[in-house]
Amino acid sequence: NDQWESGDLINQPNSAGRARRDERWVSNYNVGANAEFNQYLQSKHRIKYLLGTEYQRSNTSGLNNMVYNNVSSTMWRTGNEFTEPGAIFEQGQLFRLNNDMWSFLSFFTRVNYAYKDKYILQATARADGSSRFGSNNRFGFFPVLSSAWIVSEEDFLKNNNAISFLKVKATYGITGNSNIPSNQWIGTYRAIDAAIYNGQPILFPERIANPDLRWETTANFDAGFEIGFLNDRISIEGSYFHRRTTDVIMNLTVPQSSGFGNFWDNIGEIKNEGFDLTINSVNIDKPNFRWTTNLNMGYVYNEVLSIGNYTEDAVSGGTNDTRIVVGYPVGTNYLIRHSRVDPATGRPIYLDGSGNETFIYDEQNDRVPVGSVLPDLTGGFSNTFTYKNWSMNALFVFTVGGSIYDSSMKRQMMFVSDWNMREDLGDRWRQPGDIARYPKLTLNPAEHGNDKEWFNTDMWIFDGSFVRLRNLNVNYNLPIDLVSRLGLRGASIGVGGTNLLTFTKFPGLDPEIARDFDNVTDRNMSPNITYLTPPQERAFNFTLNVQF
Repeated sequence: NDQWESGDLINQPNSAGRARRDERWVSNYNVGANAEFNQYLQSKHRIKYLLGTEYQRSNTSGLNNMVYNNVSSTMWRTGNEFTEPGAIFEQGQLFRLNNDMWSFLSFFTRVNYAYKDKYILQATARADGSSRFGSNNRFGFFPVLSSAWIVSEEDFLKNNNAISFLKVKATYGITGNSNIPSNQWIGTYRAIDAAIYNGQPILFPERIANPDLRWETTANFDAGFEIGFLNDRISIEGSYFHRRTTDVIMNLTVPQSSGFGNFWDNIGEIKNEGFDLTINSVNIDKPNFRWTTNLNMGYVYNEVLSIGNYTEDAVSGGTNDTRIVVGYPVGTNYLIRHSRVDPATGRPIYLDGSGNETFIYDEQNDRVPVGSVLPDLTGGFSNTFTYKNWSMNALFVFTVGGSIYDSSMKRQMMFVSDWNMREDLGDRWRQPGDIARYPKLTLNPAEHGNDKEWFNTDMWIFDGSFVRLRNLNVNYNLPIDLVSRLGLRGASIGVGGTNLLTFTKFPGLDPEIARDFDNVTDRNMSPNITYLTPPQERAFNFTLNVQF
């Protein structure tokens, strides 16, 4: 599967007659072979066997086209490197991008067993190898065992008028994760052409080798049930899961004294657990009127059990406000606590690590885990009504509990800069004696205890609960006699809207967080961060559906 990707022509600011065009060639190969065998014993036993293998390979290469008009460059990217400031390039000069190549090899088998179609067992086993891991740990082994019992097929439930279907199921297995950039286990060196020693360019180590980098593994346990009442007019499906992940792959920040910046390694252990519940019901089922309801809700909790010998600052992400903290969820807000605004001076009063009030802003010693990055409950509630040729569907989504950290507010609320200010600024200190939510405005951040423009405090944490009318659609099917006279098989018209109403106490643009960070670590470490993120659009639509 080969394809040619051409980037857009990008004009660089403050650069007369300069542009760049990236072009990449992507080659993907996928080869697999499967063999299946079905076996039937005494018409009660069914066994299905599967044996297979698969090989995948991907190679990305290309060129970086620089267009200059013989003007000195400031800082241009050539492949994964940057050129030195002031370099001279010829018009249309090409630079070859560094290749990105990875491969994946799998061997797998599966056995399915069913007895009387009511007792079901399945066992699978995989051996997967990835080039993204070190030479000492390329392969991982991942077995899974699952079972199900269709209780409603038993004699004692077959004649039950209330319960029309009942199934219980459980699964336990090991899964692996290899979603990391390629070649991170390899130690690399960089050459500096501008620095010469003994007539040769200087080589220096750029990345630490880690031949022991290995699969991140998760032990999964899932248990659930499906039950139907009154000929399935009411159906309920519930499940519980518990997952423990070990050898978690993280991009760690190493001490500067090591001479390196970041390092991919397997450290730590994380627990995830939660439940999902779905209820479907047919409330009214008449010839001309039907009303159905769907309710789904879920709860997810995760907790960091270990980060090895590293500190909380080893892994950060998002807007540098979250950390990995033992005993708390991944991406917990790690901030200085804000106590109140001093009525006499308008300065913010913080809490130190021991909980004592202070005017000193000390990120090194006073940060603690704050807020709740995970909601207590999330879900959706929809109703569908049909009356003769009319139909209407309304879907509400909701989140209960959890907090949102509005990271952009710390640059818009405490001091005057080149950023736009927020209307919330009205609740600020103006004169001695004022009891205000936000401190006085200043041109100098140091007046509030910080020599930087970013105040990482829990002043910017808010309740993230909301209810939103996600979709509302009304549809009308034209009568059959009218459609026939028009020579059509069918026709309908409809109107609808998306994100029509939102009920929340969150003062920001949108309580439904969209993690729009490009970096995977930033996304995973920012479950409750919003930072200059535009709100989801409110849309209206009109549809016409004609069948000939």
